[in-house]
Amino acid sequence: MSNAATVIRNRDLEPDWSVKQAREPGFMRTLITWVGGPPGYINTNPERAVISQHCAVGLMRMPAGNRQSGVHVHSVTEIYVILKGECESFDGVGTRHRAGPLDCLYIPKGVPHGVRTLGDADLELIWLHDAVEKAGVSVYLDGPGPFPAEEAVRLIAFDDLVPDWNGDRAKEGGHLRWRANWVFRGGDLNPGVAVANPALAVGVSVIAPGNSGVGHDHPFAETYVVMRGAGVVGNERIGRLDAVHFPAGVPHSVRNSGDEPLYLLWVHSGPA
Repeated sequence: MSNAATVIRNRDLEPDWSVKQAREPGFMRTLITWVGGPPGYINTNPERAVISQHCAVGLMRMPAGNRQSGVHVHSVTEIYVILKGECESFDGVGTRHRAGPLDCLYIPKGVPHGVRTLGDADLELIWLHDAVEKAGVSVYLDGPGPFPAEEAVRLIAFDDLVPDWNGDRAKEGGHLRWRANWVFRGGDLNPGVAVANPALAVGVSVIAPGNSGVGHDHPFAETYVVMRGAGVVGNERIGRLDAVHFPAGVPHSVRNSGDEPLYLLWVHSGPA
């Protein structure tokens, strides 16, 4: 694998418990960061995470029976993609959405929001920011509200996304795979369902066992996070919750090395 690409392994990321009331039963949760901002910006794992000027990508774990404290507000757009368990999102005016595995919650900047677990399963979700945010800028709002905003939290249900098989050689044996977008920019996929964002695109590629992607590069940075399955990038094996970051212009591909479909969340960020 090119020296310009970086593997960020889940096992090397120390969970962070510093967000509001995170150690308190009822509000317990931890954060890790694969891609984060430079010093002074949100990044829970600055020694291990890739430093970006354009986005942040991380994971929140929340045990069953817990919720985020009150609602909070970011100066950037925040995106949640559910990996495990179910959650209910809530905002400052009482709007609620139920989201399960592979569903996406899109939270425009300035919109008060939070989530709580549903059922008896722990919650895991990938969080993404469409820009880097200075540490301490996000605000927690206590009390019942209301806390109105000009926009609202949106649910992009995975079941509403139509799989796209039009990638390079995607219908050819040895390269069988499909993809879909939750968030798009430019000419990306699922524009009728996905949400448009000029700063980044977020989607999933699903590679069948025994198959691999086709080598390619982009004029912007790309980050992969393994959602399910196992793969190989260059000579590096990657498993669930490992991430790989490719700077703009770096050729890359991924091979499914397991016996189940490989689900890769991908993020495109930075100028094209």
